[in-house]
Amino acid sequence: MSAPLTASNVRITAGDRTLLSIDRLTVENGTLVGVLGPNGAGKTTLLRASLGLRPVQAGRIELLGADITRCGPAERARLRCRVGYVPQALVGHGLLPLTLREVVAIGCTGRAGLFRPLVAADWRSVDAWLERFGLTPYRDELYAHLSGGEQRRALLAAALVGNPELLLLDEPAAHLDLAAREQIVTLLSELHVERGLTTVLVCHELEVLPAACERVVLLAEGRIIADGLPATVLSGERVAALYGPGLRAVHAGGRHAVVPAVLAEAAPP
Repeated sequence: MSAPLTASNVRITAGDRTLLSIDRLTVENGTLVGVLGPNGAGKTTLLRASLGLRPVQAGRIELLGADITRCGPAERARLRCRVGYVPQALVGHGLLPLTLREVVAIGCTGRAGLFRPLVAADWRSVDAWLERFGLTPYRDELYAHLSGGEQRRALLAAALVGNPELLLLDEPAAHLDLAAREQIVTLLSELHVERGLTTVLVCHELEVLPAACERVVLLAEGRIIADGLPATVLSGERVAALYGPGLRAVHAGGRHAVVPAVLAEAAPP
């Protein structure tokens, strides 16, 4: 079985600026890979290029066995239907007329077909994911009136209701309070353990990495500067170089965090 996602000799530029320059990246089947790096590192560009939403100037990206950089529009659309994608920005104004349940149901249209009416089995699946994510009490509320955490869980449910073969998440816990962020992290960890769904999780906060994440790819200025076990990649020296000299990484119980150096030095071993 081929890897769900590979990138080879990929170059993406904007004017004289290099946005992405990746010689080789492979996401193996059944893995949960965290892609980290500071703002502007190329994380979102990588995801969008992987979906054929951003043209590449050179190289090849294979998505679910097909070279999406050379596919026509129809083939790209079919490939995207097999991928669950949660973008960084929350969708709001364009979905004002839709309820939470209707937003999650949009995730069924990829497999069902855009113009095929949803059937009872589709709605049962929608309701099951609402229950799984603790959203049933809000199912008939307008999506735009929900909290940020509820909206993020709804978009994640919409990405999963179509039974994707690959899940691409772009900052799924961005701008959430600590409680809402931990809900998302817990859900991601549970889903990966239960389903073994291949997942690429883009984030810039170490705290968003679930304990089930056993590999981190670190980007800086569009290039991979480290790839491996989280505690190895996220060394104190590397975190200080990327995020600031007064910061350090701490690791405990499979989770990771960036804290001021004085706190890291005071923490028990």
